[in-house]
Amino acid sequence: MGDLLAAEVGVGQKMAAEARAGELLAQMKDVLTSEGQSKEEAETQIPARVLAEHAVNTRKTHKLMYTQLQVMKFLLDFLDSAPCIQEDSNAAVRKEMIEAKQQWKALKAEYQQQVELIKGAVPPLLAKLKEGEKRSQLLESALQRYQAKKQEMEDKAKIARSKHQKAQQKILCEQQQQLERRVAGLQEKLQKHRQELQSLQGIVEEQEGQVCAWREKLQRMLDLQSHLEILRGVKLISVSETDLEIELTSPSEPKTSDPHHLKVHLHWADDGTVTLQTDNPFFSASDLPVGTASTIRGVVLELQHNFFQQAQLLSEIELLQNCFAIDWQQEKRLLHYLKPSSTCSLYVEPGYAANGEVRLISVKSQHGTVDVTSYRPPQEKPSLMNWLVYLSTVDFSAPFLAQKADDVCAS
Repeated sequence: MGDLLAAEVGVGQKMAAEARAGELLAQMKDVLTSEGQSKEEAETQIPARVLAEHAVNTRKTHKLMYTQLQVMKFLLDFLDSAPCIQEDSNAAVRKEMIEAKQQWKALKAEYQQQVELIKGAVPPLLAKLKEGEKRSQLLESALQRYQAKKQEMEDKAKIARSKHQKAQQKILCEQQQQLERRVAGLQEKLQKHRQELQSLQGIVEEQEGQVCAWREKLQRMLDLQSHLEILRGVKLISVSETDLEIELTSPSEPKTSDPHHLKVHLHWADDGTVTLQTDNPFFSASDLPVGTASTIRGVVLELQHNFFQQAQLLSEIELLQNCFAIDWQQEKRLLHYLKPSSTCSLYVEPGYAANGEVRLISVKSQHGTVDVTSYRPPQEKPSLMNWLVYLSTVDFSAPFLAQKADDVCAS
């Protein structure tokens, strides 16, 4: 029983050693493969110094693996010398050990071959490394010469810039001196021009005083002309601090008789308002509004304007009375035209004939009241004469007679 256990222990140790040997063989293959690739890349891409360092490291790695293989050989030899109980199992173990030894020998031979290759590749790499060091020294010397040349060029450029700056400063100083001389000359001219300007300003001020005097004379003449224009058709009767009485005379019309006269009494209250009174019933105070005029000139002009409009209207009515049977109501501004069978009432708007118009407001006949909306002279802005001529041609009883005839026919 003890021998059987010992045999099983020996078999287990042998199998563990074989597994370890297999792992080492796989690692050796990977290392050799990577070394081959590393060698090819090193020869094509990596510099000589790096290749030399890689070769040294690789050799150290090979020495370590060689030590491990020696340990493995010792273990395998120890296992070969162990007692064998079962013939069949020992034969299989021996066979496997023989195969492992063969693999180990092949691996060792391959390792020796790689070591020889590395030994052969190290001298050329060292030669290349020395050549690289020489080239590096040449490059360093060339770089030193280049830096010295560069420093020399920089010094020369600095000296040239200094000379150029001095030349530029000299030119700028000369230009500045020229500008200063020009500025001094211009200042002298400017001072002369200022003196001339001051003298001219004195002359201009003197002439402006004369112009102001002439303007005052012109303004007085214009005021005189304006007052003369205002007083045309205006007669001053009496005047005081708050009252003014004048007589207005309308312009003479070609077809009328004498011009119209109107006496107006103006009174200025303390609050600035103006009231007026007239002596003619045809020209009442309401027909002559004063408005917002606060000066005597404005009040007289406004009164004269309104009086001339009223006088023109009155002259036209007097002229029409010779041709038509009319009656004028001043208070209501109504003109009644009397026809044989009807009476027409016309309203004259304020400001006629310049701004106001004449409107037909009612027609009363023997048969009743007539609708006046359909009656209007053909003129765009008819006057009183146009209205009376038009109304004299209209028969306002015709619609009533036609309606009466229709009623008789219908009955």
